[in-house]
Amino acid sequence: MNYIFIMIGGGIGSLLRYFTTQTINSIFNNKFTLGTILVNCIGSLMIGFLINIFDLFSIDNKWKLFAITGFLGGYTTFSAYSYETIAYFTDGNIKYAIANVFVHNILCLLFVLLGIWLNKIMFVK
Repeated sequence: MNYIFIMIGGGIGSLLRYFTTQTINSIFNNKFTLGTILVNCIGSLMIGFLINIFDLFSIDNKWKLFAITGFLGGYTTFSAYSYETIAYFTDGNIKYAIANVFVHNILCLLFVLLGIWLNKIMFVK
């Protein structure tokens, strides 16, 4: 049964990732992978915020599998980020490749911390 929760969450996350990246990239003319960056930042924020919620409120593990493993696993795009970075390198666009690495890593780490902080200020025991 856990597989069903992961599959449904992953499907929803993947669809939302596709919609988000397509929308953001079309707004900014695909010059830089802002859609992927935004998705990874939102996913980082959400995992930082949600991870303790499940323990704090003793929520059934199937919902953790749905939200964290399924939804966020489908929503975040580390593989897309990796491919886009390599594509920048192989296309000779070294500045974008290096910027992509730094922006993703720094922002996503900060967004995980932001999610943890939001969790703590909202659900202080």
